Amino acid sequence: MPTPVLSATHLVFGYAHRLLFADWSCRFEPGLTWIQGPNGCGKSTLLRLMGGALTPLKGTFSVAGCDARHDPLAYRQQVLWLGPDRIAFEHLTPLEYAGFMAGLYPHFDRHIFEQHWQAFALPPHQHQRIAALSTGTQRKLALAVAWAAQTPVLLLDEPLSGLDAAALVHAQQVLGERARASEQVTVAASHEALQAPEARVLSL
Repeated sequence: MPTPVLSATHLVFGYAHRLLFADWSCRFEPGLTWIQGPNGCGKSTLLRLMGGALTPLKGTFSVAGCDARHDPLAYRQQVLWLGPDRIAFEHLTPLEYAGFMAGLYPHFDRHIFEQHWQAFALPPHQHQRIAALSTGTQRKLALAVAWAAQTPVLLLDEPLSGLDAAALVHAQQVLGERARASEQVTVAASHEALQAPEARVLSL
């Protein structure tokens, strides 16, 4: 399998009268890239663009040779974007949601999911509907699923938001491990400091 590299090429995007990206290009290598910058500089927008939730005015993204414009379905199977919002499938239980996501991502690893399921102390919530879970508990579930999906590229918007102290320790540990990864690209935007000295920093 080729080493995944996420590339942004000649990106143009903005809102109303404000241009955020003008002919912007960048390469994201395996490991963890931490996007930093002031509020409104485009951190979340960039993640949404790379994840396919927004469409650039010009330019494109590609991963391992798969172009988002020419083959969007194949591209999205390579990339998982985790935004800051609550999980959309609120009628499901946590394990039903994990099963649904496993069907979307062919490399989903149930053993990895179980590890994070336990580390985040999620078993007491297994029979509840997602709608009944707190924002912090939903964030734990979303992270457990995202890490288990094993996509070549993982995009995380405020991954530490809403986590309690114990969950924060576990999440920071995993991010530190992903900073040293040689086969997966992780890009994160976070107002909280990431305890990952090996992470690259991208300032917008």
